Amino acid sequence: MNSPGKDPCELAEVVYEKPLSGVFEEKLFGSDRGNTLWVKFSDKLGINEWIGKFGTGVNGPTRVEKADDPDKFFICAGGFGYLVEATHRKLLAHHCDEFSNDIAYDLKTNRFIVADFSRLRVIESGQMIWASERIALDGISGFKVEGRLIKGMAVTGFEGKESSFTFNLDSFEIRFDRFKDRWKLW
Repeated sequence: MNSPGKDPCELAEVVYEKPLSGVFEEKLFGSDRGNTLWVKFSDKLGINEWIGKFGTGVNGPTRVEKADDPDKFFICAGGFGYLVEATHRKLLAHHCDEFSNDIAYDLKTNRFIVADFSRLRVIESGQMIWASERIALDGISGFKVEGRLIKGMAVTGFEGKESSFTFNLDSFEIRFDRFKDRWKLW
């Protein structure tokens, strides 16, 4: 484990091939049944390194993003979301929903924003506090947090036609780029 006086774990990267057993210290987050996402955390010099093993969902991307300095990271593992304090190897928050297509974390409010095939949901302390009306026909993906907005793509037409949208984390307003006003799918 990390001892006092060591540099914080400021870097994180997805490891795409299962690391050899014993090369790194490992810590399990979620379940290691089925698919597992490995993330390597390290200090800026690469001296203090360890592997986080994260249970994954069925849908959705895999990515790791710096959530807050110096050592908080958000991990999207196939639609499951984890917030980790890397230096102390501590799980701060998580949300697991097998039907998630994408997930993001709002550090300001401690909420998860979850996309399924047709709508967005806001999850706080494991409870859904808000859900959008239907904004997609068959899929929402490509979450990218920019300030207080989440940008993403929604399948809005047959044959996979996609439209980009923004979701305001403060007002819960959804706007599609092709419309000047609030979204209207049908």
